[in-house]
Amino acid sequence: AGFMGFTQGGDVVKARVDLPALVERLRMTDPLLALRVSGRAGLPGAAALYAQEFKGLISQGDVNGAIRVAIESPAASLRTLDTIRHFQGFPQIPGEPSVLMVYFNKILEDGALNAVEGVELAKYITELVEKQKIEGSEELGDRLRPLDADLALNVYREAGCHGKAVRLLIERQMFKECLAYVKATKREAAAALPDWLDLLTELVATNAEGASEFAQLVYSDLGAAAADPRAVVALFVDRGCVKEASGYLMALLTRDDEADEELQTVLFEINLLHTAPMQVEALFGQGRYTKYDAKKIAVLCEKAGLHQRALKLYCKALMKGEGGVDDGIERTAVAAAPTAPKWLPGIVRILPSASGFGIVRALMLSSPRQNAPICTEAVLPHLGKLDVKALVGVFREAKAFAALFRILAVVVRKDGSTDADLHTAFAEAAIRSGNSEEAEAITRTSDHYDPTAVLTLLGESRLSDPWPYMNVCDKHGLWGELVSYLIATRNLRYLDLYLCERAPQNTPKAVAALFDAGADELYVSALIGKVPAFPAGELVEAARARGQLPLITGWMEKEVAGEEDVEEVVYTALGERYIAAGAAGAARKYLKEFAGKYAAADVGRHAEAAGQAELAFLAYAAGDLDRDVLRLTDPAQARAAELDTLLAEYLVRRGCQQLWADALARTPRESLVNAVVAHTLPKVRNAERLSVAVKAFTQAGLPDKLTLVLEQLVLNDPSSPFRDNRYLQNLLILTVTQTKPEQAMSYIKRMDQYDADKVASILLKKDLKEEALQLYKQASHGQAKAMQLLIGTMKDLLRAKAYAMEANSKECWLLLANAYFACGNVLAALDCLAQAQDTTLVRKACAAVAEARTPELLNGLVAYLLAVHAAEGCDTALLTYTDTELVYAMAVAQQAAELSQFISQPNLANLTQAGERCYTQGLFDAARTLFTADRNFPRLAATLIQQRQYLEALDAAQKACHISTWKQVCFACVDAGELRFAQIAAQHIVPVAVELDELCRYFERKGHIRELADLLRTGVAGEAPHIGLYTELATLYCQYDRPKVMGYLTASGKKVNRAAVMRACEENHLWDELRLLHTLNEDFDSAVTTTLDHPACAWDHAAFVSACQGATIVDLLYNAVQLYVSEHPALLDEFLCAISHRVSCDTVVAMLQREDCAALAKDWMLSVQKVNSLVVNSCINDLHIEEEDYVALKASLTTYRNFDPHYLAGHLAAHPLMEMRRIAAYLFARSCGRHQTAIDMSLRDKLYQDAVEYAHASGDTGTVNALMERFLELGLPECFAAVLYTCYDITEPDVALELAWRHKVPDLLMPYLCQVLKELWAARRPAGTKDQAEPDASDPSV
Repeated sequence: AGFMGFTQGGDVVKARVDLPALVERLRMTDPLLALRVSGRAGLPGAAALYAQEFKGLISQGDVNGAIRVAIESPAASLRTLDTIRHFQGFPQIPGEPSVLMVYFNKILEDGALNAVEGVELAKYITELVEKQKIEGSEELGDRLRPLDADLALNVYREAGCHGKAVRLLIERQMFKECLAYVKATKREAAAALPDWLDLLTELVATNAEGASEFAQLVYSDLGAAAADPRAVVALFVDRGCVKEASGYLMALLTRDDEADEELQTVLFEINLLHTAPMQVEALFGQGRYTKYDAKKIAVLCEKAGLHQRALKLYCKALMKGEGGVDDGIERTAVAAAPTAPKWLPGIVRILPSASGFGIVRALMLSSPRQNAPICTEAVLPHLGKLDVKALVGVFREAKAFAALFRILAVVVRKDGSTDADLHTAFAEAAIRSGNSEEAEAITRTSDHYDPTAVLTLLGESRLSDPWPYMNVCDKHGLWGELVSYLIATRNLRYLDLYLCERAPQNTPKAVAALFDAGADELYVSALIGKVPAFPAGELVEAARARGQLPLITGWMEKEVAGEEDVEEVVYTALGERYIAAGAAGAARKYLKEFAGKYAAADVGRHAEAAGQAELAFLAYAAGDLDRDVLRLTDPAQARAAELDTLLAEYLVRRGCQQLWADALARTPRESLVNAVVAHTLPKVRNAERLSVAVKAFTQAGLPDKLTLVLEQLVLNDPSSPFRDNRYLQNLLILTVTQTKPEQAMSYIKRMDQYDADKVASILLKKDLKEEALQLYKQASHGQAKAMQLLIGTMKDLLRAKAYAMEANSKECWLLLANAYFACGNVLAALDCLAQAQDTTLVRKACAAVAEARTPELLNGLVAYLLAVHAAEGCDTALLTYTDTELVYAMAVAQQAAELSQFISQPNLANLTQAGERCYTQGLFDAARTLFTADRNFPRLAATLIQQRQYLEALDAAQKACHISTWKQVCFACVDAGELRFAQIAAQHIVPVAVELDELCRYFERKGHIRELADLLRTGVAGEAPHIGLYTELATLYCQYDRPKVMGYLTASGKKVNRAAVMRACEENHLWDELRLLHTLNEDFDSAVTTTLDHPACAWDHAAFVSACQGATIVDLLYNAVQLYVSEHPALLDEFLCAISHRVSCDTVVAMLQREDCAALAKDWMLSVQKVNSLVVNSCINDLHIEEEDYVALKASLTTYRNFDPHYLAGHLAAHPLMEMRRIAAYLFARSCGRHQTAIDMSLRDKLYQDAVEYAHASGDTGTVNALMERFLELGLPECFAAVLYTCYDITEPDVALELAWRHKVPDLLMPYLCQVLKELWAARRPAGTKDQAEPDASDPSV
């Protein structure tokens, strides 16, 4: 500022006003004027004056003046954040606007807010809105919406404008937040919410992909009720967004469920209508969806040209039971056949038979030649389910006989069908396809075709090969047709070939047909001679029926003469020819020579018809035709007597009892009887035939003649072969008793080869007892029978005893002894047994004596048994039984001396068995003697117990050396109260673990607990005690002496069966001891569980920590932490340090925070902070803040950076401690990127160095420029210089120069400016220019 002028002398005068000096002068004289002048003129230093004035007014409380000064400050130097903070610090006066709002209003009256003021106003309004200090409205939200969407959203929510809130969230593509908002506000504003379809309609126009995503979220969160998926899909499709519609549906169809049938159908429908077929095939190929409407989709696939896919879907619909798809299946099958012929077999396999047949029919009728191979390959694997006859009709209609032949070949040959129609069709297919070989094979091998139809086909086809025709006629017996066919076609040579090589067995049928056809006889005779072997009988029957036997007589004679195996009918026919020829001699010779080979009845009847009675008899006799023989020789016949001799010989030869009876029953019979007696029987040398004849005479009532014959044959004729015949002697005796009973005894004495048992039984029936007795006495082995007869039948014991003494047979004595036993005379029976020296009835004798047991019987039994003992030949088992019974009998008879003497000698007696019997009957002295002799110490001990001799019983048990004996003695002593002896016995039991439980229970039941404890302690102290002793003692302590349990388990816990002792501890509620056992068992989980369940009894810090360190279930450790929190908080830190490697630090810290006791575990958290966990770091930082330990907090934040810096910085920003706020500023700058906030906080706390560092760290030139200006305004030029040096790389030189000039600090700027100019010169200097020599540092001037 200055002026120019002219002096009166004409000189030009130029003057410059020293503005700073002017302002300083004015400030000293009139501060208010200086303020106004400097402000209006923009003089240097004006900002400082305004700032000074502003501070003065603030300190005086002049709010309005301060507002005015701030607004009028030059270059808006006071319209800063600090000014706003000053106004915010004024208290709110009720009923009046805040100072800050007055400030903003004053500015807005004449101007506008700057950036800082705008931000602060927005913050202020936001804060008011958030604190609900401003009533929200739709208009407010609309105004805030372009500026701050989040704030607008809050306003909309506050004002209840849910529709706009939802639309705002959708515009911002915050779909999840939108749905969460809807759920939160659904109840209170259900009517105000927009329609989802409308929202989707708006969104799809601008963002189809986002609309699809949003629609998926709506469906998953709100269900189909919010937006019908069908309507959503229609919305997308209408706007051409098929891809998004498909994506939406695929997101909905996460499972292949029946309930999604409609949506799956829509998915395929829209793709079929709006996309390429290849994309649809790809969708089908995924295989994710199978529940769609197959019929509907099949129609669309067919329209789209996907014929094979359409066919599969039609088939699927059919399998589901839908109707009206058969036509579609047939259409698509025909359409798809040329392109993919391999699909047809699979389709036929899955479809019902009717549908599969429909496909085949459609294909065959559409193009038979092209589709016949395809259809054949398709139906062959599935013939079992198809109607084969219907297939035959289709292929026959299509005239595809070659394909039909292939199909029927499988049905007939492989599957073995027997259906006549199918076999006929098979033959037809072979014939019509010209396959002669197959036609021949079918007609030859099949038995089920219709011969008439096949013959008709063969006749029409005129095959050159006659074999198929011949096969049909042969198989079905059509020989007339065959012969006629061969004669007509002049192919009789095939008949010769057929009969000679293929089927000679059919020769008779062929010859019969030739006879019927009137064929040449020479040809027929030649044919019969040519065929090697055939059923001759059939040929004979055919010739006989047609009267042609003379034609084949020569052939029959040749057969009979040369063949060995000739049929009966041939022999019969030839015999008939001889009889008919009248050659009696030749016929008689033939009938005798070939007897048995011809049919005797037929030949006999033929001879009778011819009047040849003898020939008829020979024929009947050759065939053993008894009825015909008797009829022919009936006495009433005229020439019957001539045949009696032949009849007698026939009767003897036949040897048939019934035939004899029938022949002898006829009258008169004298001629026949005489012929038999005089001529036939004397010649007989066969005993059986003779016996039959004798029986016949007996039954015919001819005993007199029979007696004479038998006497002659048996007694009178020395040369008779039947003299020693047993049967005839028996018969003679019986016949004599019938005709001459008084002479029976004499006949008996003359014979000795009879059957005594059989004859005697018959005699006894006739009450001939003496004769029967004589028979037995004469018999070589009849003594026993005689004795039985005397005892049983005659009841004569005296005579029986006499006979026994006479016979002196052991068997007789035994029978007599049994008889005495039966009548109760045991003593006499014993005497008989002694006489017999028998050993077989020892058991019976002992049993009989045991029932009576009288002294006499006992003495007799002893004597008998002594005899048996001395007998020789007794087996060991019997002798053992005898000696045992003898010992027992002596004991019962009280023969002590004899008993002692006997057992001292060698014997086989079972002394233990005898002793047991004595023991059972209370004969303890005898039992003791026997057990002692047998050295059976266990039973001896039992006997001594019964005698109450316990000391001797202990000695016997010692010798027995068996645990069961010791148990018996021990229990007996306990029962008797002899506890001293019981303990001695028990000491031998306790080493056996399996017996210990029973012993202890016995003592317990008897109430001897103390003695049992002493016994167990003694066992434990003994040598090699087993685990059972320790266990039983521990269990005993648990039940009866609980104070000793812990000490005992501590000393011997590893030696007990811990499972059993655990049960005892649980039953007796010894929880501390149970915890100890779990620990010893290394079951730390159970130990911890026990302690947690019963902390009052089972908790011990050191033991519990050890158990927790070994536990495997982590949840138990968290429960343990809870226990320490509630019961032992002082030890919590130590406990956590012990288990820190086993638990999740985050989980434990969360638990401690819930319980508000994190400070108790601070040391532990510090020890685990090295894991750098967010939860642990946050908790430790909170503790440091609570304790106002800013040093530790700064160290924690610097070392462990896993924390939420935004939360922590915001939390510390308002902290009353400056160091905490300094940390907040540090976090804002270093971790949150909010350098300006950090700078502002540092300036408020006058931490200028920190502010400089944060400005440099920001890397923002504007931030640095603002900080330099701020320092100069605050009157801190040194800080301004510090900014220049610290932020040298990002400081704008022109701004620094301007600020230095404006604030009169050029000296502070000069070093910075020199450095900048040097760098500028270095960058722009010409090449080759050298730097000025550097001054020498050692120069004193420097």
